[in-house]
Amino acid sequence: MYRIESSGHWELLQCIASVQDNPSWLTLDLPRNRLYVLHGDGDRVAVFNRDPDTGLLSLYQDQTTGPRHGNPDLDPARRNNPVGASLTPDGNTLLIANHEGGNIAALPVSDRGLEPPAHLAAIEGDTAAHDTLSRPHEIVFAPESNLFAVPVQGRKAGNGIDMIRLYHWKRTRSCMADEIQLPEGSWPRHVDFHPSGKWLYGISELSSTVTVYHLDREKSVFSLQQTLSALPADYASRSDASEIEVHPSGRFVYAANRGHDSIAVFSINQQDGSLTPTGWVPCGGKTPRFTTLSPDGSRFFSANEDSDTIQVFDVDDETGMLSATAISIPSASPTCICFV
Repeated sequence: MYRIESSGHWELLQCIASVQDNPSWLTLDLPRNRLYVLHGDGDRVAVFNRDPDTGLLSLYQDQTTGPRHGNPDLDPARRNNPVGASLTPDGNTLLIANHEGGNIAALPVSDRGLEPPAHLAAIEGDTAAHDTLSRPHEIVFAPESNLFAVPVQGRKAGNGIDMIRLYHWKRTRSCMADEIQLPEGSWPRHVDFHPSGKWLYGISELSSTVTVYHLDREKSVFSLQQTLSALPADYASRSDASEIEVHPSGRFVYAANRGHDSIAVFSINQQDGSLTPTGWVPCGGKTPRFTTLSPDGSRFFSANEDSDTIQVFDVDDETGMLSATAISIPSASPTCICFV
């Protein structure tokens, strides 16, 4: 846990032991002053209380993310492999994407912390095969809506199917509204909505492609509008895409590439949401697994997992392009950044 000074310097205030191996996703519950932490190689979610004056954290509870899937082809060492989470708009439920569990778990939030999963939305793979699953990788709600998007990876173990799904959160359940199947082996990984709610942007891990979807929120359906590469045309080596986010202004999209070790910058057509590449910026390290923007959109942060650094960039207001600053924060295997 850091405090960022007005100069941009990051002051390390606290480092806390994890409940299980590989803490890899953070979800802030600001009204309750809690932080929920997923463990990517585990099956638990930790609940930390947060002191509102100092920001310091203390472990309060840990809770199961649900039962493990019974498919014999799955690696038991990965357990549920929870990889993404989001609070429902009313703040009363934490939804967790259990990647290896093949489901979206709904954990009620109470004064006691997190309750065990009250609902599991299973995501099946090839329905012709027995006991199959596809793997959800993130949960992102549309602005001011109970509609949320889930990228789903079709890995071979479990006969999975690559797709993007839309769900409605209805009281206590995740109810599927629509889905779009993507090419086999693309592995859709993360998504982000445009602030207007008109468009959804996705990134696929193995194909290193960015996809643009038009969203009809009234009908709860969406359509694939555009697919383009997250990599420069002249790059032919291995690279796995990791993260995508839309600038708060709604004018730019950023996509991270692990292998090419770059951040792709795209401009958004404000009429139809389509993307045009602006350029590629070195991530300032190796393997940018996670990236994010400051809440005001003035700075961009690349969590470079294999170089153990967080690189800070300035964002150009007019073009969206990134300029590396002199600020690079040492941090062992950074995989998620969450701002208060």
